[in-house]
Amino acid sequence: MKLKKVIASTLAAAMVLSLIGCGSSGSEAPGTEQSNHTTEEAPEPAGEDTANETNETEVAPEETEAASEAPDTITVMVPPVTGTYVDDMNEWIKEYQKDHPNITVNVIATSWDEHTSKLTTMALANEAPDITEVSYGAVGTFVEMGVAVNIKDYLSEERLADYDQNALDYMTLEDTLYGLPLYITIQALGGNKEMLENAGADVEKIQTQGWTYDEFLKVIEAGTTEDCYGFVFANSGATAADFVRIFGVSAGITADFTPDLEYIYTSDNMLTLLETVEDMVSSGYMPNYAVEAGQRLVMLETGETMITGKAMPLFENNVKTNIAGLEDGSAAEGTIEMEYVFLPVPTMENVSESTYGVVDGLIALKNANSTEEHLKNVCEFMDFISSGERAAMVDNAVYLSAVCESGRKAQEAFELDQSELNAAATERAIGKVVAPPSGITPEMSANAKLIMDETIVPKFQALLAGEATAQAVYDEICKAAHDLFGEENCASGWVQ
Repeated sequence: MKLKKVIASTLAAAMVLSLIGCGSSGSEAPGTEQSNHTTEEAPEPAGEDTANETNETEVAPEETEAASEAPDTITVMVPPVTGTYVDDMNEWIKEYQKDHPNITVNVIATSWDEHTSKLTTMALANEAPDITEVSYGAVGTFVEMGVAVNIKDYLSEERLADYDQNALDYMTLEDTLYGLPLYITIQALGGNKEMLENAGADVEKIQTQGWTYDEFLKVIEAGTTEDCYGFVFANSGATAADFVRIFGVSAGITADFTPDLEYIYTSDNMLTLLETVEDMVSSGYMPNYAVEAGQRLVMLETGETMITGKAMPLFENNVKTNIAGLEDGSAAEGTIEMEYVFLPVPTMENVSESTYGVVDGLIALKNANSTEEHLKNVCEFMDFISSGERAAMVDNAVYLSAVCESGRKAQEAFELDQSELNAAATERAIGKVVAPPSGITPEMSANAKLIMDETIVPKFQALLAGEATAQAVYDEICKAAHDLFGEENCASGWVQ
């Protein structure tokens, strides 16, 4: 059934109500994501390997008889936020240059795999791009480097009022706004409806009421066969952070810090989460090896897994598009007919059900060429590509409502081909997003990301491979956290 996406839709309303008053915290965004065959929030182009390839495109300003301002060049570095994002960006540049012929924009296209490391290297060398895509959890890192820009210094209150305050809050640290949001997305699980029903799952009940971890465990046990896992989650390299954050809500982990601003991964909640992974891997219900981001969706499409993560509502379209490719040979090899269902993350005992929500956006950065006039040009262009029809194009591609008024207005005529139950499950999940606590400092955010990247992610890989126990991984996390935050600032026991 086709559901029209409109400004006053209950989906947008639920998003606003659920996230009002949020703060900022760390997260790997969709930005560690890859995909094959279809367009998702963070896809790799089908049939291409872009992991180590950088494409630079320069669009020169159109000739004009007179320019009202001095010539200026802006550099934008972005991963494939959508499958056509770079191509769209080049068209937006041409549109912008009609009124700003003095502005030249260079676009550096990165893959999701290389984006963060390349960005960090450039920033440390004082060669950061003027504008780049980040997940809100990475903002603190660039603030700590001293390269992040307070965009309120360069954009009017009238322009900033176009954006939803709840989304702006994610890009804010200590009352300073460092970026503009592209979307708030929910990330949970997806599955093969027929396989789930054959494994004893009441899919409609799960989508409308949620499910417990014990129920989930019984279903993936029944759905595991010699050639099909019950559950697969992308967890290769940096995407291990996605599992911890997205599936972590099952253990009551909704942000890097508790409401009292204690680091949460030293709590019993984290130990319990690690123990569930240990049990699922040892039982054979999920792989004992790292799964690439693009691989896990293909495994769902080819019947190699019954449930997959991370998953988003837009995967319904991905699956349909892939199945349609059976006719022209563009489908993934081994593709089966299936109906995709968007599922909530199960909930453990003594935990309130929640959904992991993330904000990705664009931030402005300083470099060796930055001047006040240049930064104003940078922020004005960043506002242009984050709003209006540009925002609508991005959010339509990822099955989301825009987070700015001008974007939602542009979405009014857009029709989303989504099943009624998946649409209802999406709306329900958005209503259960728990915003990060306010009061997180750039240093806290940067340290949380450091522990995630240098301790949690590699130790999680060892846990999957059977090279470390859940307890050993937990102990290493506690040691790293106590060193960085101090034991008194780390959570202990079970966090409600």
